[in-house]
Amino acid sequence: MKSVLIINGHPDSSPERLTSALATAYQKGAEEAGHNVQLIDVGALHFPILRNAAEFASPATDNAVVEARAAFLKADHIVFIFPLWLGGLPALLKAFLEQVACGQFLLRERKHGFPLGGLKGRSASVIVTMGMPPLFYRVIFGACGIKALTQGILRMAGLSPVHTTFFGGSDITRPNSERLIEKLHQMGRRAS
Repeated sequence: MKSVLIINGHPDSSPERLTSALATAYQKGAEEAGHNVQLIDVGALHFPILRNAAEFASPATDNAVVEARAAFLKADHIVFIFPLWLGGLPALLKAFLEQVACGQFLLRERKHGFPLGGLKGRSASVIVTMGMPPLFYRVIFGACGIKALTQGILRMAGLSPVHTTFFGGSDITRPNSERLIEKLHQMGRRAS
């Protein structure tokens, strides 16, 4: 059994959002399979935005961020679920990750300047919803906004493997959303 952390990265924490339904489905599937699950709803958190290098270098002191950092350390597998906004992750999710990273939490410097991932030994899944067809996003845009997250943040932080799943176009319409919810439920059961 795994300890799973689910990050609902939609800035709007309303339960009627597709990402909320997907996060809940993943959570239910994981719990049914006996996994220990914690859910963080970024849209429901209140934390300061970093504005300079000194703030980024200092350890986080905000209670919500300190609790989130403890959840990251406890987890074996971390799941990020969010909508694609302007080609990448929503600004509030990015601001949350910046707060979590403060004080070398995600990247710890070693002797010769090469970073050591603070979350080494954990895996991750990135689940992204979008209006356009995923193939179009991957081929035409190179999925660059998501690569910035998976390669520039998660893999640098030591998470491996990092699996990415895109849902978009007709997949996210209301008639098909039940199929997506069931798919996330099954992914949760596997904690993948």
